[in-house]
Amino acid sequence: MLEKFHAKRPLFPLVGFLCSALALIVGMLYSKSLMIFPYIAVLAVLFAAFGLWRAVLGAAVMMGLFGVLTGVLSCLTAGSFDSFFETLGRCLLLGVAAAPMLSIPAAQMTRCLRQMKCPGAITLGILVTIRFIPVLLSEVRQISEAMKTRGVRTAWYRPGTVYRAFFIPLTMRVINISDSLSLSLETRGFAIENKEAAVFRPVRFRLRDALFAVGTAAASVGLAVMV
Repeated sequence: MLEKFHAKRPLFPLVGFLCSALALIVGMLYSKSLMIFPYIAVLAVLFAAFGLWRAVLGAAVMMGLFGVLTGVLSCLTAGSFDSFFETLGRCLLLGVAAAPMLSIPAAQMTRCLRQMKCPGAITLGILVTIRFIPVLLSEVRQISEAMKTRGVRTAWYRPGTVYRAFFIPLTMRVINISDSLSLSLETRGFAIENKEAAVFRPVRFRLRDALFAVGTAAASVGLAVMV
């Protein structure tokens, strides 16, 4: 699911993570100002220029639609258009700021952590977290389609049917995935202990990564100065 957001030339994983965090934190600090929208636009252009346009476009569209919906609800509740723009700006910021992280393959992140001698437990936890959510969503979609194929379209109104037709198959699939994951880790020689391990295709920090970090920092400083 997340593979469609991956860049052809991924950033250095730590650069992507830190730039996402910096853009999100700085943007949230000034999210009540309308200057947040030019800031989001600058970030989107910057990220797209470095080849992250798939992640930028996908995340911006999804979070933009969500922002419009929640913004309308917020506007109706608060009775002010300011709340609409604040909510929309925060949602768009969250989507665009997440683009650098979304564009980094899980394998790249794992290699980077291994190179930095990160504890195996942390590396495994991050890898499983990144991979498990897309797999879980895929399983939910497949079970829902299977329910429709069997004609169980009114199941959501019947708790007993939902339990038998949805939650039991989902639980069994999660258990099977857990077993497969454990076997896969064992056959690949992955160990929690901090043992020496050779990294296949080491991840290198390049000039491109430095320029990306400088550009993100400059945009964040520019927002702080303008506001």
